[in-house]
Formats: sequence, structure tokens, C-alpha cells
Amino acid sequence: MSAADAAASLARRLLHYARPRQLQLVVRMAELGAMQKAAADLGMSQPSATEALNRVEALLDLTLFDRHARGVRLTREGALLLPALRRALDAFDLLAGDAARLAQGAGGLVRIAGIAAAGTAIAAPALPALCAAQPALWLDYREIEAADIAAVCQDRTADLVLCRASVQVPAGHDFTPLRTDRMGVYCASDHPLARRRGVDLQRCAQETWLLPPESSPPHAAFAALCEALGAPPPVARVSTRTLALGVALVCELRLLYLGLGSHMERFVASGRLHRLPIDVPGAPAPIGCLHPRRPASEAAATVLAHLVRWAAGGGEGAAGPAAQ
Repeated sequence: MSAADAAASLARRLLHYARPRQLQLVVRMAELGAMQKAAADLGMSQPSATEALNRVEALLDLTLFDRHARGVRLTREGALLLPALRRALDAFDLLAGDAARLAQGAGGLVRIAGIAAAGTAIAAPALPALCAAQPALWLDYREIEAADIAAVCQDRTADLVLCRASVQVPAGHDFTPLRTDRMGVYCASDHPLARRRGVDLQRCAQETWLLPPESSPPHAAFAALCEALGAPPPVARVSTRTLALGVALVCELRLLYLGLGSHMERFVASGRLHRLPIDVPGAPAPIGCLHPRRPASEAAATVLAHLVRWAAGGGEGAAGPAAQ
């Protein structure tokens, strides 16, 4: 029997015989390190818990736990399967949430995941108009790290993923670019440099900078600027990936910062930050939507169409025909 046939046969057995409570017991045993504690936590008797674990191990044809004097510990196979068991239980939470929203009158459900830059560059300016035009549509938006994109697509825990074009596109998916991005040098709107007509890189090198997060496009661009200067400028002894804190540091400590326009331009628009006329080499990859080639639902297709029309209109975004 091939691996695919064996997996299909096991899936049928699990669907027919496995119960969510049994999977829940395995996860709680792994977390608590003892069957008795896990059984008590789930309101099960010790004999019932023993029978449930035996049933799961028999179905999987694997030993998930080693027993020892103090309790239990996961076997190698159990540790490898634990993430999948958690995802299976998470699927029930998603099902329950979707069913509850439909019971409350939702006319469509769309789960969207996005990296931080997409939240400020696309979701925040584009989605409110859609929500206003489609009040029955239920949108669930969550922020994720770029490293989580592959897992989100594989587990299908999001219908649409807002990310950069540099992502590896999974099989059966397409990437639709929606917005270009750029890098710039930013300071507080009342910084002395913000009032100067001409500012060059040599003058900026005399100021103290906030370092961009490591492994980010701005961090690589900052390193290139340092190389162009011949020596790094003074830097603040603090680092953060939290945008709100970074902006607060730039404003309160009078720092310069090399950041992404997708993150920073809204603070420029609000008057809190100023973008200095410094050319920063290298443009980050465009931001767009990663989506299944066949839309997950009609509602997901509606959201994608709205985002495409919003981008085509220059990102000014009334919902327009895309929300109809």
C-alpha cells in the first residue's frame, strides 16, 4: 500500500471512530504531563481516560506516551503529531465560530491573515468601505508573521493572505499584487531636520538613529547606508519590532528611522512624522493578496475583487462595484 493510500485509509478510520474528546485528552496529557491531571481537567474518570488513550493509539497504530513514575512524556512520534492534533482541535473552534456568526445573521464569512505591513498599507484603508457596503459580511482579520504564511495556507485557516510578492506561492494559489512599497528616512514632525529645505545623508549621519528590526528590508537598507557613509551613525540603545513603540521613540528621543512607507506614511499623514528627502536604494517587494486559485467561497471572491478594484483606483477606496 502506498503512503497516500495508507493516509487515506487512516483518515477514514479517524473520521469513523475518533472523537474530539479523545484528541483533547492527548493534548492535555502532553501539556500537563499526567493522565490523571488531564482526565480531571476534562471531567473524565481515570478508566475512561485510559480507554480513550488506548483507542487513539490503536487507531494511529502509534505509541504516543511513555509512562514513568511521575506521569507521562510524549514519545518521539507523539511529539511530532502534537501540532497536527492541536490543529484538528482548532478546526472545531473555527467551525463553532463560523456557525455562531451564521446563526447571528452573517451573510458570508471570510478569514483574512496579513503581515504587519499589509495591515497598515491595505487592510486599514481598504476594508472599512467594504464593511460599510456589505454589513452582512463577516470579516475575521488577524496579523501573522511572514514565517507563518506557509502553515496558514496549508492548514486553510485563512481564505486570503495579505503579504509581500517575495513569498513562495504554494501550489494551487496565486499572488495578486495590490500596492507598491518604498523605504524612507523619517523623523518627528518637530525635529530640526524636518524644517530644513535641503537635507543630505551626511547631515543625517550626525543624528542618532533607531535601528530597524533585524532581518527586515529596512535593516539591510540601513546597513547599505552605513557602508555609503563609511561608518555607522550613532544609534539608540533600544530595538523593537513594535511599531507604536518605535514611533514613540522616534518622536520622544528625536531619532531618525529608516522604515517602510507601508508602516510609516500614516503617521506622516497624521502630522506626527516627517519624511526626509533622502533617497534610499532598494525597493521592498510589492504587497498583495495570496489566495487559492479557486476562491474558498463567494464571499472570499467578493473581498478579493474589492481589494483589486481598490488598488486599481489608487487605494482611495470606496467599496464600489466590488462590494456588490
